[in-house]
Amino acid sequence: MRPSTFPNPLRALAAGAALAAFACGALADPLAEVEPRPLAGPHPVACSNVEQAFSRLPAGEPVELTWEGYPRADGSPRYVTDLLADPANTLVAHFTAPDDRTLFGPWRAAKLTYVLLVCYPTTASNPRADYGLPNGRVVPRMQRGSQEPLLPASGGRWPLLVFSHGYGGSPLSNDYLEAIAVFASHGYVVVAPFHGDPRYAVLSLDDLRDVYASLANFERYTAMQATRPLSASAALDVVLAHPHWRDRVDPERIGGFGASQGGETMMLMGGAELTTSITLSSKAVGFDPRLRGAVGYVPYFGQRILPAFGRDNRGTAGVTLPYLAISGTADVTAPIGPVEDGLHRLASSRGLVALTGVEHGFDEASAGDIFTWSLAWLDAFVRDDRRARAGLDRMLRVRGGGDDVLRIDYVAPAAERADERIVVEYYNASLDHYFVTAEPAEIAMLDAGQVVPGWTRTGYAFKSWSPGVATGVPACRFFGTPGRGPNSHFFTIDARECGLVQANADWAFEGLAFQALPSGVGVCPPDLAVVWRLYNDGKGGEANHRYLTSATEIGDMVGEGWLVEGPVFCTPP
Repeated sequence: MRPSTFPNPLRALAAGAALAAFACGALADPLAEVEPRPLAGPHPVACSNVEQAFSRLPAGEPVELTWEGYPRADGSPRYVTDLLADPANTLVAHFTAPDDRTLFGPWRAAKLTYVLLVCYPTTASNPRADYGLPNGRVVPRMQRGSQEPLLPASGGRWPLLVFSHGYGGSPLSNDYLEAIAVFASHGYVVVAPFHGDPRYAVLSLDDLRDVYASLANFERYTAMQATRPLSASAALDVVLAHPHWRDRVDPERIGGFGASQGGETMMLMGGAELTTSITLSSKAVGFDPRLRGAVGYVPYFGQRILPAFGRDNRGTAGVTLPYLAISGTADVTAPIGPVEDGLHRLASSRGLVALTGVEHGFDEASAGDIFTWSLAWLDAFVRDDRRARAGLDRMLRVRGGGDDVLRIDYVAPAAERADERIVVEYYNASLDHYFVTAEPAEIAMLDAGQVVPGWTRTGYAFKSWSPGVATGVPACRFFGTPGRGPNSHFFTIDARECGLVQANADWAFEGLAFQALPSGVGVCPPDLAVVWRLYNDGKGGEANHRYLTSATEIGDMVGEGWLVEGPVFCTPP
């Protein structure tokens, strides 16, 4: 266990070999590459009443202008409420904007209205007719009048998903209705507000890149962004309180999906700070603790010159909402760079999937990738499905379709059960060493930074079983022998390895720590997470190890010269 003394060229070769070995070993995991999920889930889909009187439209005028809230040529307002044929039976959210000029500009303290569409899993015997739209699409099995929703008798309360479309869109425009139906067919009750963004600001990407246009429109632009998360939260309020829905959806299983600017909306619901000035000051709009997880497809995190969440997107720091971003590498409207900046700062589960060569908008070739990643994320965090969480923790790509590349991945451990403990990782900058512990007293001591100063949490952790329970093998814990061994800890659940290290005079046995299961031939059961062990190759003159579940963090460490020693623990997710 003494540090190696490879010359630098050999160290580089060793790192390259380690990365190749890790990639080969990780892809050997049967959960690393998954089959795409079918776009049509097991349930047929039905939707709420959005009946409209299309005869009210001026001849030749596209209906999308009204759905999306674009003002008329004379500047007068236009919104989907102008077309509603049965407003008493259409779901509508009303709320008053906070009295905050910085965020809401001219709309501070104003009463705001948002029409809602709800789509949901229904029965195969649902006899209701589809509702045709002027753009050629249909609202499936739409309720008429005061009809109640028809949901399957089995299934109990259904998880609830708030869907936020992109700037200037609507739930009935573009491909949004089809996307809503995909989630509903997979067992989610989906509520989608008609944001009507142009009611606040009519903007183009060129406006956002032009400093003078940005200055002229900034107050309205900020208000448009700030009202979006409030309307999404208000939509949840309506569904949770409505007599048709309050006993049919689960208030403990709520998530979100946003496309483009809708991806920004999800982050703002999670408490991120919104850029409020051209000088990149930022301020939180609010926080909706009901969201258990969210996905952003080609999410808008701003441009390099004007990030969405303050300078360098620092306004995402400390956000604990589990968030997955799916971005296109060729997207110039919502570039992937600012997304990467923002996600690195999140304080909990986070993921970034890069779709190679994909521009802004829905990419048909990547449909399987988009919805497979999204449903895996939502099932893991919104449904709190522990098996789905373990699968997501080990998932690297979707087979077929476009080229999906995982750039950021970290699935934080789920809440501890009675027989489980969280193993927390720390880093000491002066030593350039990592350390893990599951001992509550030791965690408290390190967090206080008094008895043993200099250690800070890295933001990574994994789950274990508590010492003494029937599941798992206790980990032998070692520390370098004072005056002889490294100033570092080492953990193993391998009995042979434990014996070898105990026989090494450089290491002192400290006792048994957390419990885990061995990975056998490198594959853990499908309901467990995989922890990999890395070795610093004696960098800095002393041995040190890391224990990680994140494939991308492992890749980064290999790039710094660390060696991958293999999967060593199978743990609860």
